[in-house]
Amino acid sequence: MENKTMLTDLYQLTMNAAYLQNESKFGTFDLFIRKLPEDWGYFIANGIEEAVDYVTNLKFEEKDIEYLRNQGIFNEKYLAFLRNFKFQGEVYAVKEGTPIFPNEPILRVTGWKTDAQFVETALLNIINFQTMIASKASRVVNASKGAKVVDFGLRRAQGEDAAMKGARACYIAGCAGTSNVKAGQEYRIPITGTHAHSFVMSFPSELEAFWAYAKTFPDKPTLLIDTYDTVQGAKNAAVVAKELEKHFKKLGAVRLDSGNLEALSKKVRKIFDSQGLEYVKIVASNDLNEYKIEELVEKEAPIDAYGVGTEMITAKPTAAIAGVYKLVDDSDGPKIKLSAEKTTLPGVKQVYRQERNGKYDGDVIALANEKTEGKPLLELAVEKGKRVRKKPELDETRKYCLEEIAKLSDELKQTRVTEKYEVRVSDELKDLVDVLKKQYSKLPETTIEEIEEKWKERERRNSNGWALWG
Repeated sequence: MENKTMLTDLYQLTMNAAYLQNESKFGTFDLFIRKLPEDWGYFIANGIEEAVDYVTNLKFEEKDIEYLRNQGIFNEKYLAFLRNFKFQGEVYAVKEGTPIFPNEPILRVTGWKTDAQFVETALLNIINFQTMIASKASRVVNASKGAKVVDFGLRRAQGEDAAMKGARACYIAGCAGTSNVKAGQEYRIPITGTHAHSFVMSFPSELEAFWAYAKTFPDKPTLLIDTYDTVQGAKNAAVVAKELEKHFKKLGAVRLDSGNLEALSKKVRKIFDSQGLEYVKIVASNDLNEYKIEELVEKEAPIDAYGVGTEMITAKPTAAIAGVYKLVDDSDGPKIKLSAEKTTLPGVKQVYRQERNGKYDGDVIALANEKTEGKPLLELAVEKGKRVRKKPELDETRKYCLEEIAKLSDELKQTRVTEKYEVRVSDELKDLVDVLKKQYSKLPETTIEEIEEKWKERERRNSNGWALWG
């Protein structure tokens, strides 16, 4: 795995050094998403296994330490600490592919604050993007009503990493394959594709181009039929299909990439059916999204598969999701953030999913030691810095994800969701919130002199402590 230890914000390192100098305490942090984008019914937790790999493989290399030394920010004691730095805490995480909802912990990270705080930036980078793309892909798959959806996003993705992780996320959420060959190789996702308009334009006629391609790939090729005139392209493709039948082969599909996809797909279907070519599939592309696909389905366009690129690999128009990472507990007790519209749920928590008649009926966010009905979603994934939960195969994760989505109500899987899934906060957790609100509304007054005296007393108790200004 690529070493991503330096994939962090500077303030993680400065806080890390300050925690170390001032006797770092144990802390628990929750990673969660604050709210759903408009029209969305749920998120699909994604990037979880990469996040586990990240925390269990943290290691500063000499080149990293030398780079930090050259910044002139950190002293040698801290740089020496980084040489042996590794995550030694524990991580509870939902299974990858789990449908999740706002304010529910996706990860719960506990350890020395030098460990648990440091991983914030990379965990958010890993999980926010991949969760966003998986959730968008799930919406597209839902809209297709059983027609296949294929990831065509490589050329429009925001860099290689987004294209790779995006293809994986789309596959987990239900896409049938990808055009991205490298993603197919690395993740063993089925790859699929056809030819470009330039291929057709490279031959004297469209029919010659189709036949040249079919001779090279006679086993169910897909032909792009809209370079010049789509209806004539369908007729030319039918000629090729009939010729392939003479050689005991079949044309697999044709692709429409422009124009009125509803009207054209119906005309193309009629052409093929009239010649006994009912087996030839129709694939549609061209800046598709869940709303356009829903409309095509409602109008009964005879489309068997959709190639979706830009809008799925970028989650357009959703530029980012509001995933955050917050301290909820430490050695002094539960912690709460009271900022306007950003209040957090304190304490070490668990999420319980309740089921009725084969469908998920609601979730309860509760304190971890509460007795609450339902299936707990957070499972121990990392203990004492080591992975303890088996890493599943990608197809296993995909199967789990689709089974979990099937247990959500139909309302949550609509393109425009108006009814929200119920996420309830337990009574004990509500009581804790009230207690902490009162506590932090009356913080005791103190002075720098009193704080310094407290720190000096702490240093006297710790013979290995660092000098405050050293």
